Amino acid sequence: MKCYKIKYRLGITHSVDNNEKHKHNHILEGEIFAKPSDDDFVEFSDMENMVNETLEEYKNKYLNDLEEFNGDANIENVGEVFWKKLFRVFEKNGWALIRLEIGENPLRIYSVSTEEIRM
Repeated sequence: MKCYKIKYRLGITHSVDNNEKHKHNHILEGEIFAKPSDDDFVEFSDMENMVNETLEEYKNKYLNDLEEFNGDANIENVGEVFWKKLFRVFEKNGWALIRLEIGENPLRIYSVSTEEIRM
């Protein structure tokens, strides 16, 4: 299968134990793999715009305070929330989201794909 991949970075704040005294910042790094519905020429900016518009609301926010995380903003929950939102946006725009990889550092990555979560 052929697909497109883009990378992104997003500054966030969170605490694993939902204690504001332990909150800290991260630059999350992610990779998104997706396939358009047709084989026409694709601008990478199309993917970038979908990602930026979808994840903008989380930029520089304390994620534990946001309802969708229920106070638990660990990397797995962040990945699941981002996956579900991106999946809907990509699908609405005629793309198939294949995989999302997200990490707080390059050595610890959480991956979600169409095989793991069915919408």
